[in-house]
Amino acid sequence: MKNSILLAFAAAALLFIPAEQAQAQAQQPKRAVIKVNPISAFAATGSGFLEYAITDNLSAQLGASITGISVSDVKFRGYGFTPEVRYYFSENKVAPSGPYVAGYGRIRSFKLTAEKKDEEGRTYSATYKPAGAGVAIGNQWVFNSGFTFDMFLGAGYNGGNLKVNVGTEEDFDAGIIGDMLVGGGFSLRPGIAIGFNF
Repeated sequence: MKNSILLAFAAAALLFIPAEQAQAQAQQPKRAVIKVNPISAFAATGSGFLEYAITDNLSAQLGASITGISVSDVKFRGYGFTPEVRYYFSENKVAPSGPYVAGYGRIRSFKLTAEKKDEEGRTYSATYKPAGAGVAIGNQWVFNSGFTFDMFLGAGYNGGNLKVNVGTEEDFDAGIIGDMLVGGGFSLRPGIAIGFNF
């Protein structure tokens, strides 16, 4: 009788341990995350990201954006790409979940038009193609449902020159918001992104 009870407990333990391991593995995040920045819509911009965990601590992410914002009488149309490498440093979580530090690049291209015309009837226009790089720190939460929430703050440096085709540089002065879009030098990069882990 005692042997039967011991065998039953041993069998139950052997069945329970693989089930427990499978449940623990199911709770580990999957390697890829697709996400969007919901706040960018308020600036007439769409931005999204695709992240993939290369190892338990390292991931690569590519962000892409498109904008069609108008500030004062200046219209900004353009796109951008933000390649990024993230290092996740939590001892009890694996990429793409937990706190991280990142290095990123930023390449953008804008066409600007102002609601003015020269003597020949040509619309004032300019182009701006800044490039830059920076660092960021953040945290990404991956929930069991697959929902993800990413919050970060970065600082970087952007360089580039406004090339005026028709008009003068003063014709494209759009105040502080324009400076944030086309300004060179030091800049902050705060953001959030929501998405899905797959």
